[in-house]
Amino acid sequence: MFARWKKLERDLYNERKDRFDITQIPDVYDSCKYDLLHNAHLNLDGLTQLFKVSQLLADGVIPNEYGINPKHKLEIGSKIARRLLGKILIDLRNTREEAITVAEPKSAGGRSTEALQGSNKEGIKDARRNSSTSEKSLDQDEDDDKETKYRLDPKYANVRTPELHVRTRLYFTSESHIHSLVNVLRYCNMDESLQGEDSIVCHNALERLFKTRELDYMSYIVLRMFENTEVHLEDPKRFRIEMTFSRGADLSPLEDSNTDGEAALLRQEHTLPIMGPERLQEVGAYLTLEKMEKMLRPFAMPAEDFPPLQAPQPQSPYEYYSKTGSVLERWLHLWPFHRHTTPTSK
Repeated sequence: MFARWKKLERDLYNERKDRFDITQIPDVYDSCKYDLLHNAHLNLDGLTQLFKVSQLLADGVIPNEYGINPKHKLEIGSKIARRLLGKILIDLRNTREEAITVAEPKSAGGRSTEALQGSNKEGIKDARRNSSTSEKSLDQDEDDDKETKYRLDPKYANVRTPELHVRTRLYFTSESHIHSLVNVLRYCNMDESLQGEDSIVCHNALERLFKTRELDYMSYIVLRMFENTEVHLEDPKRFRIEMTFSRGADLSPLEDSNTDGEAALLRQEHTLPIMGPERLQEVGAYLTLEKMEKMLRPFAMPAEDFPPLQAPQPQSPYEYYSKTGSVLERWLHLWPFHRHTTPTSK
């Protein structure tokens, strides 16, 4: 701990230039918060005052690292979170296509069997064509079975609506990416190509985000896509998006406002509570997936720019043993058993 603080002292203040480096303020704040939470038993003198001062400075430094005005925040955020936004849009699009694929056979259930099988009066060539198409459909069904073989069995899942499929995508990323993603969601309507569009974040949520200075550990953003099966497949209102946001463990270790001693008990356990999710839209608001894609596409990496997935190639035994042999040979050259040997005299 002494070495950590000594390094922060050297990095924060340059004695030769007589100058402070404000980029080190977030590190000083994090160290203060860490020691107040995990090393409170040491009762370090001046740590509480240093924490309060560094928190005030960090509240001004950290948000401005990603832009000093909305346009700058949007520009910087789009550059940092470009790849993440592209991956999110790809996953949302794939989930929508899968839902449409599942729903299409149900909507086409009223077709006649003659239209599906064709007429038998067209001769042997048409029969062969029909047999080939049926084989292709069987192959396609087998592929579909391969994709859905990991789904829950409705008999054992105890789910009221087993025909519904829930897909979950988790993206573990850094604080800088969450700041950038939030800024893009807040200010995406300010882009020149989207003039006249309303923000996808409601006014009350914009005010709360403006007052949010810190995104602490376990901060998260949740994008939930819902499907309205009562709406036609081509209707944009078929799929809608809900967004929620949490600041994570954004609670001061000095907080002691709970009369039941819950905060003191949490400090004894070296933990801080996670802030609950906050809605980024008004209750009853309807944000369609189509509008979500329209608003975020200018800032997201296109799907064609993502590198193709490559399956790992199995390694042959010859390559394995050849590499192992070369490693052993290098070890033999480095091993000092042949050194300090004196030649025997005859």
